[in-house]
Amino acid sequence: MINSIMDTRMRRDDGHYHINLKIPKDEYEVIYEGNYSNENAADILTYYLEMRGDDGKPKNIYIKQAESPNMVEIQADLEYFHNEHTDYVKSPGHFFLDIMNSKDKDVWIQQKNDNR
Repeated sequence: MINSIMDTRMRRDDGHYHINLKIPKDEYEVIYEGNYSNENAADILTYYLEMRGDDGKPKNIYIKQAESPNMVEIQADLEYFHNEHTDYVKSPGHFFLDIMNSKDKDVWIQQKNDNR
């Protein structure tokens, strides 16, 4: 699913960013069994930012149906404070790891090992 995400960002006047992730609806529904919630959106966004090495701190996360009926949108504000590094303490659950494609899984495991 991570390879299918389209990411757009817009810098706001206050220096923060607004991020918009578009995800194929069928891929989202396979993972979350059709359960659309802001908590699931936060899980995806946090994992996505971690995989990209992005230190933004997401706020105001919400999920909605995209204009295209076969896409889901996750939107949030990203805050960056003095280039502080975000320590990610959250890891994808076993269900997410089990369905992750092997390339994404290998990258995630390698990053975890490099950070030790």
